[in-house]
Amino acid sequence: MQDQATKGGAKKIQSMYECAPYPDLGANLKSMDIYWNALSEEVDRNSNLRFLDVGCGTGHYLVGVAKKFPHWKCYGTDLSGPSLSVCGDLSKRHGVQNLTLEKGNYAENIPFEGTFDIISALGTIHHCEKPVAALKNVAQSLSDDGYLFVHLYGSRLDSGRFDVKEILNIFEPDLTNVERRFEIYDALMKHREKHWLKSFVQKPLIEILMMPRNKLRNIVRRLKGYSWSPGWTVRYDKPSAPWIDHFCNPCEKAYNVSEVLELVDGAGLKIVKMIGHGREHPQLVPELWSGSYEKLSQDDRWRLSELLAFGGGSFNMILQKNADATSLDGI
Repeated sequence: MQDQATKGGAKKIQSMYECAPYPDLGANLKSMDIYWNALSEEVDRNSNLRFLDVGCGTGHYLVGVAKKFPHWKCYGTDLSGPSLSVCGDLSKRHGVQNLTLEKGNYAENIPFEGTFDIISALGTIHHCEKPVAALKNVAQSLSDDGYLFVHLYGSRLDSGRFDVKEILNIFEPDLTNVERRFEIYDALMKHREKHWLKSFVQKPLIEILMMPRNKLRNIVRRLKGYSWSPGWTVRYDKPSAPWIDHFCNPCEKAYNVSEVLELVDGAGLKIVKMIGHGREHPQLVPELWSGSYEKLSQDDRWRLSELLAFGGGSFNMILQKNADATSLDGI
């Protein structure tokens, strides 16, 4: 587990994102298709739904949803005023009129009345000082039969990023000294590029095999007109907002399946679908295990899939309220 939550995390996060609105990817919008495709039979997209994006940042997901479903009532909230300003400009650029924005801290209070049919919290809960309490607060604004989309950092995928971040911390522990931290990062990347063969040989085989797939995926995204947040392994030539988010964030946590389950249960929710890291991969299960595998609980299957999978990933989940869950108070 990687956990770098700090006291006063909300104020530090707010300050960082006000200086570097995230992800600020230009005019193209981000796609939530992996969630819509997973709910193709459960949600009537033609109905007049209420959609909320908490921690919406510059709104590349949010504006994308509002544009895709113009008959929905869409709402977004974020700590960063500058990020919301970018979101407002983005909505005007795309002719979106069904969108309401409000500055606020969703971990403490949702600045909109009523409940929502769908809420998204993508790439934000893992930046909360008290993630269980934050997710629980978000769940209170979810309708009883509504769906909550959550994206979380995966500890296996982000272990290398945390290593680089710790290297930067050794030379420059002040996370707000972005220019100095980038100088250290840039020197490290140039050194690795100079000795590229050694670095390549040291890469895990799965990482090498994934390179062509990732390049192809990005080509498809580009052809469809989508934008995407660049990963931490991208070679950055300046301290952009995504780079600052990866290497200067003052409050973040990465999860494994067991910790995800604890988070979800503590917030009084249940996992409806695991569509990212942790989803079942039956092809990785030895045939001699088949009888025992079928008897495992769903939780154990998710954890086993994480342990058997090559490499790591992020968690993308669809949640609902769990009437039988016992929430963890005081977290």
